[in-house]
Amino acid sequence: MTTRRVARLCAFLVVATLIAATLVLGNQPLEAEAVVHTRAAEVHGPVTKPTVFHLPFAAQHLALHWLGNPAAHVSVALSFNGTTFGPAVDAGRDDLGDQRRNGETYGSILEGDGATAVRVSSDRPIARLTVLDLADGARTVRHERAHGTPASASVAQPTVLPRSAWGADESLRFDSTGKETWPPTFWPIQKLIVHHTATTNNDPDPPSTIRSIYYYHAITQGWGDIGYNFVIDEAGHIYKGRHSHTTSTPSSASPSPDDTITGEDGPGNGVTGAHALNYNSGTMGVALLGTLTNQDATPAAKSALEDLLAWKADSHHIDPQGASLYTNPVSGLQATFPNIAGHRDVAATECPGGTFYATLPTVRSDVAARIAAAGTTTTTTSSTTTTSSTTTTSSTTTTTAPDGTPPTAPAGLKASPAKRKIGLSWTGSTDTGGSGLAGYRVYRSTTSASSGFVLIASPISTSYTDTGLRSGTTYWYYVVAYDGAGNTSSPSNTVGAISR
Repeated sequence: MTTRRVARLCAFLVVATLIAATLVLGNQPLEAEAVVHTRAAEVHGPVTKPTVFHLPFAAQHLALHWLGNPAAHVSVALSFNGTTFGPAVDAGRDDLGDQRRNGETYGSILEGDGATAVRVSSDRPIARLTVLDLADGARTVRHERAHGTPASASVAQPTVLPRSAWGADESLRFDSTGKETWPPTFWPIQKLIVHHTATTNNDPDPPSTIRSIYYYHAITQGWGDIGYNFVIDEAGHIYKGRHSHTTSTPSSASPSPDDTITGEDGPGNGVTGAHALNYNSGTMGVALLGTLTNQDATPAAKSALEDLLAWKADSHHIDPQGASLYTNPVSGLQATFPNIAGHRDVAATECPGGTFYATLPTVRSDVAARIAAAGTTTTTTSSTTTTSSTTTTSSTTTTTAPDGTPPTAPAGLKASPAKRKIGLSWTGSTDTGGSGLAGYRVYRSTTSASSGFVLIASPISTSYTDTGLRSGTTYWYYVVAYDGAGNTSSPSNTVGAISR
């Protein structure tokens, strides 16, 4: 791992309000959110031999796409000084790129790692290749609510983090006139399709990667939104993907009036994504962050996936171990395939990765077990009474109450100022409610120690480094903990520090 990736890992953050969504009804509280605007630039040129492209700014992520020669093997090597290059890596394929039939071949989102130049090679000539340079840009604060819709399932809705949790720049959903590029449509959910994103494993900053995927889908490929309905990172966090507003008319001035955390409308129909060509309408697409060709999903990611699939399958009366006829409600296309499918079940693709795909039978059985266990009661006492004509059996049952116990408050918050950054550390919280500690939320104020706080990060560990600060400015912080059921602790102590 390079020093740049270590630095990003240490500064890992979820840049907005994490709203727990366990069986949510109605509006969530109004909170401040940090929107991270994506810096993007493209450089173009032919590739007839190893060709160097100098990037407009240090790349956090990269993606290559080219016109023609879809079978070309394209590789890219990174440089941090424009002259010395590291080992070449495969440019990969974006498995959703076939959604656009424009003759372009789209590579995967790759780690840029701060590179300032790339050297591109191809096994055949390419008349025009584009290098997409992506990095986090300015952050702005807005106030929004995420909305829930009623769920009819007996399986509890897992915690789903709203689009604000990965810093979605909702302006990317609108064209230059302020019109929404891809308004949502809704259909009854028939199938659940699993993907991998074909991005880096051991991702140091999952929200940043999701933002890059979003830009790549919404702007570069012109869809107007991210194609996946949900994305799951290696730590098991479930992120809301495709926008699913239902009752309000959005505009570039008010882009998220009523996004539903479930990805469904009021009657429970699912929003159409762009994750499986010809099979998008009436399906739910969830992507595991990373490349699962030669390695399996992490236990945390797989557990979160099974929670999500169990909830959706139960809500929509889908047999997780069955295979049934799918009918596209728009085109009329019909096909029979597993109800919980891998992308490769409906397309010629490696997705969701060979190693993970081999585990799908186990995933299906685990999902079925979760559904069977939901609402199951345990008999504690029983008695039987017999008369000459009837036999009456009675029993007393108990059920497990949902977790309503918040974690303990983080303690001993300390601030360590440095040049244009402040390091924070604290003593970890404990959770006894049964759902497990999920992470922390870091709040910052530049106003005072008692007001003006805005959520800036949601790290998993007990430390966080706030970077890009103004020298000589005082910043105040406090931290709260949250668990898997969405319970939030009391705040930690408040600390202040002056950035050097």
